[in-house]
Amino acid sequence: LRNSKEQSLPPNVPKKDFEILPTTPGVYYFHDAKGKIIYVGKAINIRSRVNSHFSNNSESRQKQNFIANIHSISFKSCATELMASILESVEIKKYWPKFNYSQKHWEDVFGIYTYEDRNGFLRLIIEKNKKNLKPIHTFHNLSEGYSWLRTVIEQYELCPKLCFLEKGPGGCTGVENKTCKGACIKEEKRSAYNKRVKKAIAEMHDTSSYVILDKGLEATEQSCILVDKGKFFGMGYLPSDTQLVNVDDIKEFLTSYRGNNYIRNLLAGHKEKYPSAIIDLTTTNNKKQQLKDLHL
Repeated sequence: LRNSKEQSLPPNVPKKDFEILPTTPGVYYFHDAKGKIIYVGKAINIRSRVNSHFSNNSESRQKQNFIANIHSISFKSCATELMASILESVEIKKYWPKFNYSQKHWEDVFGIYTYEDRNGFLRLIIEKNKKNLKPIHTFHNLSEGYSWLRTVIEQYELCPKLCFLEKGPGGCTGVENKTCKGACIKEEKRSAYNKRVKKAIAEMHDTSSYVILDKGLEATEQSCILVDKGKFFGMGYLPSDTQLVNVDDIKEFLTSYRGNNYIRNLLAGHKEKYPSAIIDLTTTNNKKQQLKDLHL
């Protein structure tokens, strides 16, 4: 019995807590003796993931302290891994569990700001986030910000010097490579340059409304994650025959959650990786055809 699985389980947790764990995606919670949530995790297979916490025989003080504090386990099932990831982030921010570390400190420190210089040109600059100013976009670290800015410069033919990526006298490297139209050496009118900056700001800042549809918990429903005007609204389950036309009607079926930048990045990545799962609500054209294509 020395190496049995039951032997490695937390001594304070009732056996029934493990027996009722599902093998489906979702979020699980470890509670202390008073019922307080001390850890939140997400899983594709809840039972397997929970058991993996106790499958090794680490005798480190940190691991033993963690196990000794667990007195009960609960869970919430989700239809998909993406929903589980979102719910995990929401719950960590809500309960601030003692033994969760990574997402507690996930915050976007830097932002892209714009201002008009003394020559009338719109400038883009990366700075630490300011309380009284709203950034165009926010980032967890500088490398993410510079990567975004370089993409914008290339796509909209902006000037690296006017975006503070280059210094020194004369024109920028973009002038030499013909990727900058010469705003830095006054060969381009500010009205033309500013027009592209404004276009970049508008198009790179996604304000669309859309839903991400997938399988539901039951065969008669489909899971739904709603982004309304660029902001995460919430998620839940819709009857399979729901018409996706009115955003307010969809909201009635969903639970609203407070979003954060971690969730924003999750959704942006999913949208880019699985475009066929996205139903655009900004316009109503071709919605029925999109639904048919999803085979839901």
